[in-house]
Amino acid sequence: MARIIIIYPETTLYTHELSVRVKDLNIGNHLAHDSVISLLHEARAQFFEANNMSELDVEGYGIIMADIGVNYKAEAYFGQMLAVEITLGDFSSKGCDMYYRMSCKETGTVVAIAKTGLVFFDYEAKKPVAVPQSFLDIVK
Repeated sequence: MARIIIIYPETTLYTHELSVRVKDLNIGNHLAHDSVISLLHEARAQFFEANNMSELDVEGYGIIMADIGVNYKAEAYFGQMLAVEITLGDFSSKGCDMYYRMSCKETGTVVAIAKTGLVFFDYEAKKPVAVPQSFLDIVK
């Protein structure tokens, strides 16, 4: 069976820390796969906030998710502090990939590596738009 392989780029642009909540656990009493995605979303929203933007307002445009891929590497448990590192890459005219590396803050163990495809979107016109300059400036 073919596996998704995600390589986290070298440079981290932003790190957000959060803890594993009781509601994030699955029947195996560790971090659930769907909660990983929710925690990545929280980190992404904080990344935009830290750059004086939001997922709905980057120079008046929003983003939509084109795809997501996750490599699960290790378990995480209730109360553990996680660090979610974020960087950007693979830019096109209308979007890019956002990469995530989720690690246990105490041990450094990588819990997950992920990527989401971001497309910049004009919600009024219902069409993709060029990547705003202020977003491009984040990686400079």
